[in-house]
Amino acid sequence: MEEDTHVLDDIREEMSHLPLSELMTMQNKIGLKAFRKIKYGLVGKATTKNNFKRENKNRPSELSARRPVPKNTVCPKTKVTRDPRFDDLSGEFDEKIFNHTYSFLSDVKKKEKLKLEKIIKKTTDKQKKSELKQLHNRMEQQELAAKRKEKQQQLEKEWKQKEREQVMAGKKPFFLKKAQKRALLDAEYQKELTESGKMQKYLTRKSKKIAAKEKRKQEWSTKDL
Repeated sequence: MEEDTHVLDDIREEMSHLPLSELMTMQNKIGLKAFRKIKYGLVGKATTKNNFKRENKNRPSELSARRPVPKNTVCPKTKVTRDPRFDDLSGEFDEKIFNHTYSFLSDVKKKEKLKLEKIIKKTTDKQKKSELKQLHNRMEQQELAAKRKEKQQQLEKEWKQKEREQVMAGKKPFFLKKAQKRALLDAEYQKELTESGKMQKYLTRKSKKIAAKEKRKQEWSTKDL
């Protein structure tokens, strides 16, 4: 084995002094694979290993720019963004469950409203005070709308219960239309105002609102002329 190695070393030594034309002739005769095995001692493409060393320990290490790509390359998973409002995985929206789960928000809003009222009282700047009052009015409108919706759901529930009992008694089922639901809610709202003594105030505010609307209509019609 050692003799073969010495022989190959001698051949390589001789080959190193041969001109390129003779090397090409030799390669064509014995074949590329055998030629590389004799000349480089390996099968396949000749490779030279460079040992990068630091001349000084304080200098950064010198590395080859030709780094091979690792075989077991793991591609990072792409992050998929989803909007829960429009994603089927979130299921269908149930308002009852939502209101029950986030019922604490009504208490938070009430506290924020009280805090805002205190800030309005302390604010002296007219512009700032006007903006805060507008915000307060919006909060009140949202609160009234939520109460009105809650009342409507309660009335519909009571209506369905009565209707269910009447159907069980043999009556033909009747379903409320939107206009009928609204009329039912208005009647209940007026009943509450009468019982609380706020009906007159409500009628006065409503008449003022209608008058202001009519005034705006007249102004626009005058402009058109």
